[in-house]
Amino acid sequence: MKPIEPIVPITPTPSRNETGTMADRADHIVIVEALTSGTGLRLVEAAVRRAARVTFVTRDKGRYANDPLRHLLDSGPVEVHVRETRSTEELTELFQELWDGGEFTLIAPNEQYLLPAATAAEKLGIPFLPTASVLLTQDKHAFRQACAAESVPAPRSTAAPDVERALAAAEATGYPVVLKPSIGTGSYGVVSAADADELRWHFPEVRDESDGQGGVPLVEEFLVGPVVSAEVLYSGGVPHVLGISDRIMSELPYFMELAIRFPVDLSPEAHERIERICADLARLMSYENGPAHIEFALTADGPKVVEFNPRFAGRNVSTMVSAALDWNVFDGVIASYLGEPVNAPAPVGAAAEQALYAKRGGRFEDVAGRELADRVPGLRDIRITARAGDVLPDAKDQRSEYGTLWCTGATADEAGIRAASAAGYLRPVFGD
Repeated sequence: MKPIEPIVPITPTPSRNETGTMADRADHIVIVEALTSGTGLRLVEAAVRRAARVTFVTRDKGRYANDPLRHLLDSGPVEVHVRETRSTEELTELFQELWDGGEFTLIAPNEQYLLPAATAAEKLGIPFLPTASVLLTQDKHAFRQACAAESVPAPRSTAAPDVERALAAAEATGYPVVLKPSIGTGSYGVVSAADADELRWHFPEVRDESDGQGGVPLVEEFLVGPVVSAEVLYSGGVPHVLGISDRIMSELPYFMELAIRFPVDLSPEAHERIERICADLARLMSYENGPAHIEFALTADGPKVVEFNPRFAGRNVSTMVSAALDWNVFDGVIASYLGEPVNAPAPVGAAAEQALYAKRGGRFEDVAGRELADRVPGLRDIRITARAGDVLPDAKDQRSEYGTLWCTGATADEAGIRAASAAGYLRPVFGD
């Protein structure tokens, strides 16, 4: 497997497609914010390679102060507009100004800013994901109802604003059940309940998490089976599945993602059913162009959809996919947003990520054992995200994570055991 090329300053040059011929350049790409973990500004870098003009909209350039591609926002080919990206009104005003200068392709890769961008685009008639579809991606209960109406396999779900209705829903669904907020990410407030006593015990924390996000507690069918994700690029509503990643989960009652491997081999039947569901979801969500990270549980009845995320996977997954395919996936993401055919190569290797959690909370100071972890074959990166002085909670969701690392290998198994070995050498050091 070839190493991923190091990040270097770039200048806009015509891109080449998979056949080696010069590809048409996009006139103007507008990107509203970026993920501040994992992919960062690499999507902006890919847009610069492809478009004659790239505009980046952010509420605060300081959010990307530690991004290795920060120079793109400080000087060079990217035009930066500082606006309140959580405000529909400010985005509407800016989009109108930019649209008056000519049509553009709009991208909003961070879900936090997706709804304001979609609402502003819809007001102005700018092609983008409909606001109704955005709401489906962000409201788990509405998404479950839409899946049920269109016979897309997904867990049964009941909204339960209080513990009495939660108990009734759990009895109707059958224990064990999953409790979760209807709105939220990072497995915040997601917990299982094996019986009525556990439901009563956990319900207050789920309700509090739901109230904080403006949602409602849900009682859902517990899907028994491994969790996987399809990493997908859509073009013209047609899904191109780059591969399947698996999820190594924590012990119940919580649902922390401990490790990820890409790509994993499933049976041809499972692959076919996942691809068919991905196509059904494109119609359900009116999702024409762009990346998607779609989570499934592989049950005895076949794959069932857990989540549809209209973005590429977070953390290091997109970089891992690039390494496994020996192909810059960010160029493919830009092509998918432009509605072009996706011609990704077959995997030539594999990669795996390990999340670093503190089992018990405390005031984080440092990480011990890095000198050993650095010597593990295939280690590509250790990223410590916690800062000295941060107070980490006990491990039950992503808020107790203090970093990540990832490794490459010839197979997913090899990459996975390398990543687990490297993580085993690391331990957080806490202050008093």
